[in-house]
Amino acid sequence: MRVDQATSWYRRMSVVYAVGAWTTLGSLFYLGRKKSKPPGDEVEQKDVSRNEMLEPPKGFYMETIVTYKEDFVPVTDRILNFLKSWTGGPGRES
Repeated sequence: MRVDQATSWYRRMSVVYAVGAWTTLGSLFYLGRKKSKPPGDEVEQKDVSRNEMLEPPKGFYMETIVTYKEDFVPVTDRILNFLKSWTGGPGRES
């Protein structure tokens, strides 16, 4: 690579890096300002005794049901088997 090519490549990469860095900083600044609440939207906090906070609300119930297909293989196992097939190692044995 000639010197002038290297210099132009270095300048281009510097511009790309600078644009990315300023975009990231600008996004963080914009999102930080956007998420801050206006002065009139404050919520009062109720004084709650310590015991009331530790006990779950009465009558509150939550249940999570997970149903798998008959031949379900988790994504992590699929990725692991794929990578092992490329490296020549044995796949995960069930």
